[in-house]
Amino acid sequence: MTLSEEIEKAIQDEMKAQEKYRQAAKDAPDPETRSMLEQLASDEAQHEKMLKEKLAALKMLGK
Repeated sequence: MTLSEEIEKAIQDEMKAQEKYRQAAKDAPDPETRSMLEQLASDEAQHEKMLKEKLAALKMLGK
């Protein structure tokens, strides 16, 4: 698997994690837990953004 393929897989994993955290937040039993899970989803979104930027840079370099 190439580095680009690895990053693409990591992006998909981050997206799946976001969805899981968002769903868990909807089902959270209390506001504190909901807030924590929403923050985790936001963290995963930032990871996704960073990985997409890295992937774009690799593609610009032709790798």
